[in-house]
Amino acid sequence: MTTRTQPLADQLLALLTAEYEAPEDTTPETRFDMLGFDSLVLVEVAVAIGQRYGITVTDEELHEAGNVAGTVALLESKGLHA
Repeated sequence: MTTRTQPLADQLLALLTAEYEAPEDTTPETRFDMLGFDSLVLVEVAVAIGQRYGITVTDEELHEAGNVAGTVALLESKGLHA
């Protein structure tokens, strides 16, 4: 699937499993802290999201979002619709 046709949550899950060693059974509701993602990892994820989607997010926003489902809502609130 291409980025344009794959749902945003699936794109983010693929990023987390491929680049940040999240387990394959990670779901959109799996909390980042349960994955062992500390603030440094969230900074890296924020940078990757910015590069991939052209939307600036901070590690604090990702921490508040808490998981992929929350991150999707955050990105959509910033105007991203995948």
